[in-house]
Amino acid sequence: MSGGRRLGQNFIVNPFYIARLLLLSDIKSDDIVLEIGTGYGELTKKLCEKANIVISYEIDKKLFKNSQKRLTKYNNLILINGDALKTNYMFNKVVSNLPFYISKRFIYWLITKSFTSATVTLQKDFVEKLIAQPSSKNYKAISVIAQLAFKINIYDKIPPTAFYPIPKVFSYIVKFEPKNQFVLNDSLIKIINFIFTFRGKKVRTMIKHLSKNNFYNVERECKNLNINVNVEHFTPQECLYIAKILLNQKLFS
Repeated sequence: MSGGRRLGQNFIVNPFYIARLLLLSDIKSDDIVLEIGTGYGELTKKLCEKANIVISYEIDKKLFKNSQKRLTKYNNLILINGDALKTNYMFNKVVSNLPFYISKRFIYWLITKSFTSATVTLQKDFVEKLIAQPSSKNYKAISVIAQLAFKINIYDKIPPTAFYPIPKVFSYIVKFEPKNQFVLNDSLIKIINFIFTFRGKKVRTMIKHLSKNNFYNVERECKNLNINVNVEHFTPQECLYIAKILLNQKLFS
């Protein structure tokens, strides 16, 4: 089991939570499911029994070879040794006990995909950032980006003992559904991340830093916003609004 430990993977071994992942993902017989992290194939087997096609990626070579042997009877399984976030396959659902180390990258990747739902496990501290509200300590750029792009439903709180190796933290089952599909492009995401580098400072200060000689033009564009509050007071929609202004003013290349 050294492969998983080396890559920071914690495999879900409690059958109850595997069953909950399956139930909440609502897999139908015509679904094409992407699984990120085959692990020991316990979830993979169940997905194969419900879905039309399962595309399962395992980045660890030893685990991949082990899964190849264990899952040979499933004719609807495409098993790949590689990085799932570089896949060229089409799918409509994601169901995964996500490797914890790819959580943030997963969110940015998911924004670019056309899908129906993604039901995954995520560490508690990361989930708290995703759903954090303006002005709270956990409210970050990732909170804004995730809330703009997805409807986020939080389900079971999973104890560390449901995994092997046992992590130090609790996790949640989280279901993402696209809300404003493709409302965010790379430029807007870059600007929102930039805005939050000014956390603890006023929006006006951030605009002045960016626009210098063009400040009053940008300020005029922001007439519907209160730019005298700290950046972390802005709602996700306000962050998007100002990001679009900054992009239109060609303050970002």
